[in-house]
Amino acid sequence: MMTWLRGAALALAPLGALLVHAYGTAADFTIIQKNSTFSVHQITIKVGDRITFVNADSANHNVYSETKGSEFDILQRPGRSDTVRFSQPGSVEVQCAIHPDMTLEVQVRP
Repeated sequence: MMTWLRGAALALAPLGALLVHAYGTAADFTIIQKNSTFSVHQITIKVGDRITFVNADSANHNVYSETKGSEFDILQRPGRSDTVRFSQPGSVEVQCAIHPDMTLEVQVRP
């Protein structure tokens, strides 16, 4: 039994290393919300990267995406920060439900 477990552990070790590598090299980006606008209107990132949305306004924001596979919905009070990981390639439209002119396009590359 012990030999089988050791063999299974050795077989799975490379897979674990790949998963750690895939997420271990992820980049972090910050997008500030100030004056009811995003600090950028377009950003290109890679699969696995994270964006932290920071509400630097005195008003609430409701940052969300309805893009299939990249859905999220965050109510942010002033001073709050929330991080979203993007796990699928494609174009993700991000908006604020409270301020409809606030839009952001996230291009997620493989």
